[in-house]
Amino acid sequence: MSDETDAAGHEFSGLGDVVSLTSAPQQIADHILSGIAVGALPEGTLLPGERTLAADLQVSRSSVRAALLRLERLGVVERRRGRGGGTFVKNARPEALAPMAGRIEEFHAERRNLLDARAVFQNCLAATAARRRTEDELTELRQLAADYSRRAEAAAARTADAQFHFAVARAGHNPELVRMAIDIDTKINAGFRHDPFSAELFDHAVADHAAIVEAIAEQDAETAGRLCEEHFRFTTIVSQG
Repeated sequence: MSDETDAAGHEFSGLGDVVSLTSAPQQIADHILSGIAVGALPEGTLLPGERTLAADLQVSRSSVRAALLRLERLGVVERRRGRGGGTFVKNARPEALAPMAGRIEEFHAERRNLLDARAVFQNCLAATAARRRTEDELTELRQLAADYSRRAEAAAARTADAQFHFAVARAGHNPELVRMAIDIDTKINAGFRHDPFSAELFDHAVADHAAIVEAIAEQDAETAGRLCEEHFRFTTIVSQG
């Protein structure tokens, strides 16, 4: 496999935090399968190279290679040789993933507690931001909410959403809160964002962000926290079908 795919740039950084090294190949494969199942890795997506994945996961290249081989045998990825080669998502259709439904469900079951914890924690972050934010931080939040509203494409919107919520965390003026926010985000997303995306969800998030910013502007901690938690729980409900 060509290491030109290293240009993908550490997209899977952090997966080592949620992978048990005693079963690294299967857990890496399960995580990628889950991303394919929820649409975070659509057909044609180029995965990072083996060297990049191994470095980010802090596992051997042989573990990564074994995980990719399992996925190749399942027919959901393909490896192409030569210039412009690499490992690509080949088949993301539900019928192709059906035989792996049990493993995908097991993976999602492990994430449900993390998603619940994220919603509760984001409530606290938004409430704290409402109490402590500066005028400059409020201006930044307004700008980031506006930036998100112009990102009606899945990958860009997911990145803009993360930037907005990390700015909310920073407005709490406690580096440990920011660290904890990054930690839980890493454990949930582990290199690629699983949150679903659609025009309806995008419009809902645009309205949510605007309402959260206004509550923070009014220094209404209770409302800011509640709105932020509801925002994350709505996405969680949709992602779980």
